[in-house]
Amino acid sequence: MRVPLMMMLGLGPTVARLKLRRCEAVGATPTVWGRVWIHGGGEIQIGDRVLFDARMAPIELHAQRGGRIVIEDDVTIEGGSSIEAQSLVTLGARSRLGMWCKLMDNMYHPVRGNRHERPRSVPLVVEEGVTVGSRSILLPGAHLQKGANVASGTVISRRIPPGVTVGGSPARVLRREVAR
Repeated sequence: MRVPLMMMLGLGPTVARLKLRRCEAVGATPTVWGRVWIHGGGEIQIGDRVLFDARMAPIELHAQRGGRIVIEDDVTIEGGSSIEAQSLVTLGARSRLGMWCKLMDNMYHPVRGNRHERPRSVPLVVEEGVTVGSRSILLPGAHLQKGANVASGTVISRRIPPGVTVGGSPARVLRREVAR
């Protein structure tokens, strides 16, 4: 893996803080490789040792006015991922988002009926130690419990139990963790 020049010069955390300056709170030693786009008038909180690896494609964080994005400690987010919050999106400690993931707490229009009417937002929660595969989509109301794994290309709109691996569209359980 190539180490960016800023990291070799010891400027990594300083440059990362500069790139994350529109966030409400940024923890100790953040790392930003590439571009992170921050939009909206909402609140974004970033924990300690969070890694944004956007070398392949920019990462987008969009918290609308009144919305919150909370990214806890030791989270890794890969390029092309997008997180959108009108109410609340939470990423638990030691979680990992693969490339091109989409997380949103509002569908922005109903599937049936008046498409100009905006539905209510439902918080999206990713608990600690969850791994989300590339090109996965987490919809409003998704709740991935501790240690869950999501296969690439999975669409999730409901609660996923702890320690299981899910895949498909819609998501179905592929494997359960065996208690030891």
